[in-house]
Amino acid sequence: MNPEKEIVNLWLNKTGFFTINNIMAGKNKKIDIFAIKLKNGVIDKIQQVDIACSISSASTITLEKGSVEVATKKYVVRKFEDKLVVKKINEALHNLIGRKHAYEKVVVLGQMAKANRKQTINKLEQLNIKVHKFEDILYDVLTRIDKQNYNDITLRTLQLTKYLLLAEPIKLSQLLQKKHDDILNQFTREIFLKQLLKQKEVKRILDKESSEEEIIELLKYSSLKQPEKLAKVLEEQILSKRSRTKFVKALVKQKTIMEEVKKLEKKQRPLNYFFKHEQKTN
Repeated sequence: MNPEKEIVNLWLNKTGFFTINNIMAGKNKKIDIFAIKLKNGVIDKIQQVDIACSISSASTITLEKGSVEVATKKYVVRKFEDKLVVKKINEALHNLIGRKHAYEKVVVLGQMAKANRKQTINKLEQLNIKVHKFEDILYDVLTRIDKQNYNDITLRTLQLTKYLLLAEPIKLSQLLQKKHDDILNQFTREIFLKQLLKQKEVKRILDKESSEEEIIELLKYSSLKQPEKLAKVLEEQILSKRSRTKFVKALVKQKTIMEEVKKLEKKQRPLNYFFKHEQKTN
């Protein structure tokens, strides 16, 4: 069983499903996962799950010829509606519960071009196919993994990745650097950083004095270094009425600021000059 299928299988098991994998239906047709969930000894859900997982824009769906709509329909017919597949599922139901039973058709979808993925999901749902994104399943499995000893190779690999790579801050930051464009591109890197800065724990860390140098560096490279923007943000979003007064007092004590103030004062003409000037013109 390939790793992605094993990860989906582990996820189904963790969410209460009993699973059977790789059921051959004949003529090279295969049912990836057949899953049954019981609740209080009674059947709660039955699912036929197909894994259309890829880390590129290609998948078993997009490999079908035609437009997204046509390719998706062909895929559904081949994977879920084929007579041999339906017959095999009914046989499995008879062997397991002794009768036919309604079941959900589920696709686990991997990476695709963004526009194609959205269209594919919409079309699958229109055809009564439930869709799970593989990254959501992978995330859920990864968060459930603890430090116990795992004999399963896939689980052990995920455990090593979680606790020896992702838990190492320097390595993790290096992994997400720009040179690794196959992981995050410019757009997804921006989303990642924005989401990171929204977290309460990150805000708590930034509140420490030890983080001031990093915050200053961020400001240097942000649009807030523009005087007008900085002044507006300080007034409207950062400083309260009380802290604004303290800020101004602290600001005018700065040597370079005072020098600039004096230069401005020399350039400004006194108010009575304008009155005299107006009288002469009249």
